[in-house]
Amino acid sequence: MTESQDTAPRPPAWRPRIRRGRRAVRLAYGLPAVAALVGVVLQLNHSLNPAGSPRADEPARDGYTLTVYYTPSEVYHHGPRRSIRDRVCAGQSLPDTFPADYLDRVGLEGFGKNARGDYLGWDFTRHCYFSTEQSPVGSHDNPLVPWRSVAANHLPSGTRIRVVDCGEGLSAGICARVRSADWRVDDLCSIGCDDARHLDLYIGEQTRADLEDQHSYFVTTSAKVRVDTPKR
Repeated sequence: MTESQDTAPRPPAWRPRIRRGRRAVRLAYGLPAVAALVGVVLQLNHSLNPAGSPRADEPARDGYTLTVYYTPSEVYHHGPRRSIRDRVCAGQSLPDTFPADYLDRVGLEGFGKNARGDYLGWDFTRHCYFSTEQSPVGSHDNPLVPWRSVAANHLPSGTRIRVVDCGEGLSAGICARVRSADWRVDDLCSIGCDDARHLDLYIGEQTRADLEDQHSYFVTTSAKVRVDTPKR
């Protein structure tokens, strides 16, 4: 979550997917075979339980920055209109203009809901707009789930997050909702998430004009969270 800008956001730093191959082991007869088997078992155990992987009972980590992102809705934006004629992705058919403040939010959040019911997306790689009937998706084309999806650039997809302490700046009601949610990393943060302890929480589609003035739209820099990285 960052301040609105007139310029197009920079593309996210995509993390390559690493393939893990299977290793075939041939065993000989006799004692050397037993020794070889023990060595393979120990190596496998080490690879499944690396020393650096957090365990479910690992103590919570403090000093986290929590921000939120959402899907803006065109029906709540009525400012001057801006042309996108020169920034439409190839093969797309879109209206020539949208409210400028709506486009600013789409450029930051990635998707917006149009007044006609479909969605306007911003391609961070090609720097152009496209239309889709599909609801907003994360970096792995997975549907974003309100109050569950997390965008983070330094944790693997599937990492479960539990907020233990909200830090300062959240109302009691919103903090209770944040702490009770089963957060999971399934998106990359495109802007402002270079800090390894920055989590961007998805809170769903815009449902009122003053959403950014509500308690659910927050920033805190002193949260404490428990990170449960999925086993390999």
